[in-house]
Amino acid sequence: MTLLLFAPVTWNLAETSRMVEIAKVCRDQHAFECHFMGYGGDFVHLITDAGFAFHPQQPQLTPQRIQELGKADRGERGGKMFTRQELIERGNSELALIADLQPAAVVMGFTLSMYISARVAKVPLVVVCPLAFTRPFFEAGLGTWPAQYNVGPLRLLPDARKDRFLNWAGPKLKLWTRPFNQAAAHFGLPPFKYTVDLFEGDQTLVTQIPDLTGLPQLPRNWQYVGPIFARLDGEIPTEIEQLPRDKPLVYFAMGSSANPDVLVHVMQLLGELPYTVIAPIKAHLRGVETAVPPNIHTFDWLPAHKVNPLAEVAVIHGGEGTMQTACASGTPFVGIGLQPEQDWNIEFMARQGTAVRLPKYGVTRDQLHQAIEHLRLDPQVRRRAQEIQALMASWPGAENVASFLAQRYQSAKITNHREHQERRE
Repeated sequence: MTLLLFAPVTWNLAETSRMVEIAKVCRDQHAFECHFMGYGGDFVHLITDAGFAFHPQQPQLTPQRIQELGKADRGERGGKMFTRQELIERGNSELALIADLQPAAVVMGFTLSMYISARVAKVPLVVVCPLAFTRPFFEAGLGTWPAQYNVGPLRLLPDARKDRFLNWAGPKLKLWTRPFNQAAAHFGLPPFKYTVDLFEGDQTLVTQIPDLTGLPQLPRNWQYVGPIFARLDGEIPTEIEQLPRDKPLVYFAMGSSANPDVLVHVMQLLGELPYTVIAPIKAHLRGVETAVPPNIHTFDWLPAHKVNPLAEVAVIHGGEGTMQTACASGTPFVGIGLQPEQDWNIEFMARQGTAVRLPKYGVTRDQLHQAIEHLRLDPQVRRRAQEIQALMASWPGAENVASFLAQRYQSAKITNHREHQERRE
């Protein structure tokens, strides 16, 4: 039996659930032995609940450290990316696990330390990721100036000029590269020249559809596989089924790494509007002193793929999983991106006519109301949303990834974990 090692960011719901969906198909349809690793977080249970072996890595992330990494991802004050020492410690832990399991390949999204470890161990690295923030994305000129950076004098510059600069500069960014290069040197690897080099595997599988990105061809060793998003177990809560239907239903979700200030602001705006709002945001409101408006019905995590179809419009942060769930449900959405990748995900769908992009700072009640009403009432929006829903159904992302892995690695002469242990003993 061929063994695969999955390495998701286990404090991120979208990435963890994406890897679980892929691993289920790998196990059930292709007889792979699937193991997972991670550094802690709220979503490890999704892995173990699905019946997969999980290997905790060191050093485990504290809640404070997870918060700092989330802020770094969003480009906010107080964010701290990995240090040289953290990357070396993670590398040592990952290399020991790889030596023990002897996987045919490592499958991951944004566990950035594994970009070093897999190459040191000479194990094939398969990256499953969105198109945004990659080299092909910028080289195709697909980037638009992120709304959250449209501040000060930049507001006066033409959008086209800012977009051209972004797409020129994007592949040349060296954000975060210093500690990664220090760690790479420690393990005897050549440096990463640019930030985009950190988001490219030996094989890179893009979880989107060329019809929606506008980029039909990808470079060698890249390919589209289609959408992959969470299908969490559980039924729709009775409370949701009993909600009054005298007002339009809106689904409000800001992912697993939401900015609390933005979330509360948008929640209060929705509280002033004539909608009944279903909001899986309880986790983000714990410890936050704010009143929840009476038309906002809050929950912990919900089976979003079942709840989304109930709503006329979604208000989301534009994370890939949340966005794809809305699109697969035929639900148009207002996107309020918390970081550039989310902004770009939203922009892909805004170009399709099924989304409206709003800035994370400074959005007003009237802007939000107008955006929701446009998406809710325009028959062209509804028609296009249904077309995209059908298109997404024709791209089974998890199945496509699993088939790729089976074709590429299933025949590899790799011992599984038990055989490897027996040989060592």
